[in-house]
Amino acid sequence: MQANDFETEMYTEKEMQTVEKHIEKYYGKFKEVFHELVSPDIHVDICIIPPAKKRNYYILTTMGMGAHKMNVPEELKGENLERAELMIALPPDWKINDPDECNYWPIRLLKNVARLPVSANTWVGWGHTVDNQEPYAENTSLCGALLIDPEVGLPGGNVLTLPCGEDVNFYQIIPLYREEMDYKLTNGASALLEIMENIVSFVVEIDRPNASESYIEGELGFCALTMDDVKYHMESIDEKKLPVDPINAYNHLAVYLRWFIEHDMLSDMFRENFSEIINGVRENLGEPDKMPDLRLLLDGNALKGRLMLTYFDHEGAEFTEWYYGNGEETAHFYPCDVDGYAEKYFGTDRYNSDEFSDEAYLFVPWNEEYYKGLSKVIDEKYAMWKAESNFE
Repeated sequence: MQANDFETEMYTEKEMQTVEKHIEKYYGKFKEVFHELVSPDIHVDICIIPPAKKRNYYILTTMGMGAHKMNVPEELKGENLERAELMIALPPDWKINDPDECNYWPIRLLKNVARLPVSANTWVGWGHTVDNQEPYAENTSLCGALLIDPEVGLPGGNVLTLPCGEDVNFYQIIPLYREEMDYKLTNGASALLEIMENIVSFVVEIDRPNASESYIEGELGFCALTMDDVKYHMESIDEKKLPVDPINAYNHLAVYLRWFIEHDMLSDMFRENFSEIINGVRENLGEPDKMPDLRLLLDGNALKGRLMLTYFDHEGAEFTEWYYGNGEETAHFYPCDVDGYAEKYFGTDRYNSDEFSDEAYLFVPWNEEYYKGLSKVIDEKYAMWKAESNFE
C-alpha cells in the first residue's frame, strides 16, 4: 500500500492484543497511552511505561508502526525485517505530558520515524540513521537518530511473532549529534557504537558529551580501533626523501586486508560497503593481475588510509588486537613481521645498509610473491593466536 492511498493501516484486534502483551511482558506495564487522533496512513499510538523500582527511566514505545509491511531490499526478503516498532528511553524527571517542544520532541521523533517507511516507501532497521536536518528542540543540539537493538527490557523482547506468524522487530532510538551522524555515514554503525560505548547512555541526555568530539580529541581510545595509518609511513617517505612511489606506503596494509577478505573475517559494515571489491578479490584469486588494487581502496575517502578493527568480524578483530598489539612491539607484531620479510628479501647486510634509510619494507616490490610471502607469515601467527586464545 502506498502512502497516498490514505487508507489507514492498523493491527487487527487480536494482533493489537499480542503487541500489548509483548510490551508489558518485556518492557513494563503501562496505563497511559498517547492515542493518535488523526492517522492518514498508519495509526501510531505511544505507550508510556513509567519508571519503576529497578528501572529509573521512562520507556516510550510505538504501537501501530508494525501494521505496515516495509519495503525491504530484495536481498533481505525472507529475513523477517518487514515489520517494526520503535522505542526511546527518557530520564525519570522528563516532563512527559508537557506539549512544549523541548519535552515533546521524543514523541514526535518516534512518530516521524515510524511513518518514514510509509511516506518514502522504504524501510528502517538496525544501524539505520534518520537525519532531522536541525536540532530537535532549542535546548539540545541532538539532530539525528540511530536505530539499535533495545538496550532496555528483558532478553527476548526485541522480536514478537504476530498470530499470522510474521515477526515484528523492536528497535531503540538513540539520538545523535551532527558529527556523530557524519561519523556513522563514513565508518558504519558498529564503529559509531564503539566510540559511544563509554560515553553515551541509552537513556536520552539532551546535553551529553559528543562522542565524535571525544574521538577527535583522543580521549576515548578510538585510536585503539586504528591499528595502522598510512600517514606514518608517508611521513617517512617525505622526511627521508625516499626514492619510492608513495603508493608503497599502502603495501603491507593491503596485504593484511586481502588476507582477511580471503579468510572471510570481515564486519557486516565492511561487507555492505565494499561488496564489489570483496567479490573482485575472491573471484580472481587465480589471476591476481585482474584483482582490484586494495592499495587504491585504502587510499580512498572511505578508508582514509587506515587499517581499523571495525573492518573485521569479532574473530578478526580479536586476532588483529593480538597481532598488532595495540602498537606494542611484541613477538606477534605485524609491522615487525613486515620488516622481517624485507630483511629476508634483501638479505641482512643490504637491509641494514644506508640504501634504505631504515625503511627497507617500503622498497619490497609489490607483486603476488610479496603477498604470498607475508600471507604465509600471517597464517603462522593466526595459528599461534588460535592455540593461545582457544577462540571459538
